[in-house]
Amino acid sequence: MRQRFRIISLLCGGLTLASVASANLITNGDFSSGASGFASGYSYVAPVNQGACYPETTYSIVTSPNICHNLWANFGDHTTGTGNMMIVNGATVANDIVWAEGPNTGNAGLSSLQQNTNYYLSVWVASAYPTSPADLQFGVQGNVSNQVLGTFIASTTTGLWQQFYVTWNSGSNTSAELTIMDLNTAASGNDFALDDVSFDRVSSVPEPSSLIVVVGACLLLLSARRRWSSQ
Repeated sequence: MRQRFRIISLLCGGLTLASVASANLITNGDFSSGASGFASGYSYVAPVNQGACYPETTYSIVTSPNICHNLWANFGDHTTGTGNMMIVNGATVANDIVWAEGPNTGNAGLSSLQQNTNYYLSVWVASAYPTSPADLQFGVQGNVSNQVLGTFIASTTTGLWQQFYVTWNSGSNTSAELTIMDLNTAASGNDFALDDVSFDRVSSVPEPSSLIVVVGACLLLLSARRRWSSQ
């Protein structure tokens, strides 16, 4: 019996790790490599002081929004609370691309997609200022067709990381240029952060709800093992 529970534990551990792991075709989705691996119609500013991010249509890579703007909230990134995020001062004109990645930015993974395959796009978003939150539009420009994947309005609660998650079928497309635009053009507010951008085949990683089921089932099995061991 003990050997059987040991096998179950090993299987659960491997299953959970496999579920969490993802190839992620995005080059620098957690911004750990700074302002590289993606393109932007916004201007990069170095976070040298709390006045660096004041102009609209600018962005920076920081560990907290407050580092480059004295009115922005002080909070950590989505992954660890201490890593990088992309912080953005929203534009006052329409159709400026906040973030883009694909063949045009040298991403080979996004230029060799499988046809008729379901892919997912996941992006974590948080507001840096509570008023007039960003209204983000996510799109994909394939070599055959273009599509708006959806929109997402950031929370008025600063520092609250929320996930945008959508699936896309590649159809006849073999490449994809992913884009994020801010539909809000207000000068006051409209300040937000992006983190943990990921894109891959749906079969490579379960949707969030499926992952919860996998982890929950394994926790129940491990709990049963502990009860048996204490008897």
